[in-house]
Amino acid sequence: MSGRVIHTGQVVIDLPLRITALPEPGGEVFADESAIELGGGYNVLVAARRMAAPTVFAGTLGNGPFSQIAASGLAAIGVEHVGARVDSDLGYCVVITDAQAERTFISTTGAETRDPVDAFDGLDFGGDDVLYVSGYSLAQPANAAALVRLAGRIARAQSTGADRPGTVVVDVCPMIGSADSDGLEALRALHPIWSMNDREARILAARLGLGALGGDHADAARALSASLGSVVLRAGARGSWYAADGGLVRTPSIPVHPVDTNGAGDAHSGVLAAALAGGVDIARALRWANVAGALSTTRPGPATCPTREEILDCAVVP
Repeated sequence: MSGRVIHTGQVVIDLPLRITALPEPGGEVFADESAIELGGGYNVLVAARRMAAPTVFAGTLGNGPFSQIAASGLAAIGVEHVGARVDSDLGYCVVITDAQAERTFISTTGAETRDPVDAFDGLDFGGDDVLYVSGYSLAQPANAAALVRLAGRIARAQSTGADRPGTVVVDVCPMIGSADSDGLEALRALHPIWSMNDREARILAARLGLGALGGDHADAARALSASLGSVVLRAGARGSWYAADGGLVRTPSIPVHPVDTNGAGDAHSGVLAAALAGGVDIARALRWANVAGALSTTRPGPATCPTREEILDCAVVP
């Protein structure tokens, strides 16, 4: 029986604008293209659903037009919102892309950063479930406090051994260097799978006092694993390295011609979580996740995870 992917992170609104060039201070330009899109954790949710995994969103939504867009978008991909609601609306990110493909970001914060401390008290987790945790949650005091409370509850349940504890996947983010210390330690106590790219690995290593990592991905994965346990180090076209219990496995990617790498990490994380929730072993789950990340770069946009059929067709090892 398959478990669920339970996403505890954030969904936000993206407002992409395409222009020729930024105006001078005090100036004004009209955008050539504009849209209102779901972003943040939504991309991971899309990836999990492309794998047909039962998926729920336990993050916080608000009350307002952006929150309604988010709720409708989640329902459209078959994701139930089981999290809290607060009075404020969701935050948004204005993404400005100029004619040279340079991107400028202006973001606000909103309901997604205001988890009530008891936001996850009613969350049922265990067995074959996979709990997805975003490193961004540790960057906001309210969200970090809610995560610490949830992690404590899970740790107590794990210590009793009454039920299978489920799997926790922590998707490390670039802000991990300034993440809440209590939240970081609470997550370490759950013995999760830590998934990160090269830049995030170096930031996390510095945070943990491991010193500068060398250029060898295998050595970096081993060093992080010695401190954290199970570590997935993503390296794009070079594949990924998985270190755990003193062992190391490199999983290759597939050759592609990328046109947009935005969202590749989200595709990888969502497919990894979905595969593990479906009972797939870690070696095969990482192969699927690598393929998903690679294929997602061949089409423009952030939520471009391929379908399960596309992934499995390309994941066959010759």
